[in-house]
Amino acid sequence: MSVSSSARRRRLIPYLLVAPFVVAFVVFVVAPILLALYNSLFVDRLIGGVSFVGVDNYVKAFTDSDFWAGFGRIVLYALVFVPLLVIVPLGLALVLDAKAVKTRGLYRLVFFLPYAVPGVIATLMWGFLYGPSISPLNFVAEQLGLPGPNLLSDDAVLWSIVNIGLWSWAGYNMIIFYTGLQTIGHDVVEAARLDGASTWRIALSIKVPLVAPIVTMVVIFAIVGSLQLFTEPFVLQPLAPTSIPNDFTPNLYAYTLAGAGRQLNYVATLSFVLAALVGLVALVYLRITRKANRVDS
Repeated sequence: MSVSSSARRRRLIPYLLVAPFVVAFVVFVVAPILLALYNSLFVDRLIGGVSFVGVDNYVKAFTDSDFWAGFGRIVLYALVFVPLLVIVPLGLALVLDAKAVKTRGLYRLVFFLPYAVPGVIATLMWGFLYGPSISPLNFVAEQLGLPGPNLLSDDAVLWSIVNIGLWSWAGYNMIIFYTGLQTIGHDVVEAARLDGASTWRIALSIKVPLVAPIVTMVVIFAIVGSLQLFTEPFVLQPLAPTSIPNDFTPNLYAYTLAGAGRQLNYVATLSFVLAALVGLVALVYLRITRKANRVDS
């Protein structure tokens, strides 16, 4: 065997090793996306069958008031949910990192345990607390002669869903932030203490800035998750059908169209529009944070 032949075989080895992943990625990720894009350019009518309509579905999506009503609702949801999903877990992680609690193992378990509960089960659990006719909160209020709160009313249901999301994800993000805080050198913290900095000042002026990249990552994930909201309103909808309409979120709207309306081509279009909007929001946030970092440096 010649030296050049042996060298060619060695050069092929990396390609052979990554080939299974590339094939799986193309088959299970790229191909479905391309198929959905192809389907979004057609319409299936009861009379006339499937026909090519070009970008008509996209024009329809940009003028679909139900879709944009749902999108506006999840933007409002994200404006409240994302800051909470950063501030609360970061505060919990700072308390843990400062060794302010003695039973740190129990502390981590208590806040992380909700993340282990499946989203559907968690929503059902909170649904029993929210439901006006079954909530123990209403029972207690009645015993006290007070009007029971309707946490699934039109005005309250969005914030009730925010509470479920925060309960489910705060512990997970706390672990992420705590892991980042553990990478901060003890000499940095000790130097600040020798300079007279309080625990509060060390947390705000040293620890939080040093985990800023992790905060950025968590915010991006939170934005993407918020704009894809589906499980909580879907599970709570039978308890509050008037407060959670079928267009409550874009994903719920698309699910309704796919299941009841059989408008699969239009649903494919909505999925691309929503993906573009999610990517745009994430890109704007990244550009803002990078610009802020350049100004600070």
